[in-house]
Amino acid sequence: MMTSERQHLILQRVQNDGFVRNADLVAEFGVSDETIRKDLTALEKLGRLVRNHGGAARPDSDRFELPLPERTAHNSQEKEWIAQLAAGWIGRKETIFLDASSTVLRLADFLPAMPMTVVTNAHHVVMRLAERPEVTLVCTGGHYENSSRSYTGSMAEDASRRFVIRTAFLGVDALDPERGAMDANHGHGVLKERLIERVDRVILLADHSKLGARSTYCFAPVSRVDVLITDDKAPPEMVARFEALGVKVVLAGAPSRRGRKRGG
Repeated sequence: MMTSERQHLILQRVQNDGFVRNADLVAEFGVSDETIRKDLTALEKLGRLVRNHGGAARPDSDRFELPLPERTAHNSQEKEWIAQLAAGWIGRKETIFLDASSTVLRLADFLPAMPMTVVTNAHHVVMRLAERPEVTLVCTGGHYENSSRSYTGSMAEDASRRFVIRTAFLGVDALDPERGAMDANHGHGVLKERLIERVDRVILLADHSKLGARSTYCFAPVSRVDVLITDDKAPPEMVARFEALGVKVVLAGAPSRRGRKRGG
């Protein structure tokens, strides 16, 4: 196979999955790890992907600026598995925060049928839960962003500070062991940063394509993350790095293998 053909196929994998691993590409194409590293370096110089630990991801311009409907469609099966598993971490009469990420939107569909208070800056979460009588629903309000269908700014930040929140369920655009949890939207990032200063527990919901990637605004160091719920396509070496930093990692998958926990 010619180099150009192999690199074209690599780009197809990145576009379809959001993330590729060196080891998988070595096995698929039957070439050395050095050859794959050279391919990824060449594609990164062209701006077609971003290299990270053990692989590569789609660049910010492709990956992080999509409107909500397109973000929701990306890795939709993995997001559903993650959301279903995350619902099991909610307690009766608990006050939780749900952000405006596409994975957390799926969590709103699986909230257990019991009394709870949900604080959110996401218009789509409000719409999903409006007919749930057992849910006390609080919308932060603030500056409305149509692309994300959410509220940001000082009003949203102030509202999130007024409630005693047990657990914040947050999505990320990228999660890196060194730089922490990141968001491409500055307004969302600031809101999350203010929020986690006061909540008891931070649970991140992130499919495998977000791990090892990097984005523009870091809203939390890894040390502030209590639980990471991701899917079982997550690179084992990346999972191990988060575990070593004290994060409880839970791997979501098909029902037959759901809920495998990593870490203590």
